[in-house]
Amino acid sequence: MAKRKYQRRGIQRVDLEWYGDEFMALVEEYKDDALFEAGRIVLAEAGRRAPRASGALARSGYVSTRSKSTYKRRKYWRREKKPPVAGATIGFSAPHAHLMESGRRKRGVIRPRKKRALNIEGSIRAASRYNRMSSRPFLGPAIEATQSRMVEELAAVLRRRVEERGRR
Repeated sequence: MAKRKYQRRGIQRVDLEWYGDEFMALVEEYKDDALFEAGRIVLAEAGRRAPRASGALARSGYVSTRSKSTYKRRKYWRREKKPPVAGATIGFSAPHAHLMESGRRKRGVIRPRKKRALNIEGSIRAASRYNRMSSRPFLGPAIEATQSRMVEELAAVLRRRVEERGRR
């Protein structure tokens, strides 16, 4: 941006150079990389906090931005949630991930559709019952625990990119 010079009524001369536009262009260009690295920190912490009966829940975690993703498609698992613009998604694709995080408040019965039997793990049933389930959150506490490290990682990635651009 242009330089401005002021000199009136005893005010000394001041030179001003604005580099904010260049920095904002760098942030816009590398925001996906920075968000992806911050998401990996949250995912690692959530994987450590996830309940482990078989370890499938911890292995099903993924980080996704508009340009990068660690999602792996598996049969019968949840699909990848697409992140918003200038955002990242940290998710778990295991079918029971939402139940572990938030629990279930009611009891109930799963009835078959259109008078056909349910095929649950190879056994044929007319209906299936389920009970209440208390929550065992792991993703929410991981986000709270890593807030400061996420910001530091965002800043570190952007700092590296600015320094690389400065060398060129």
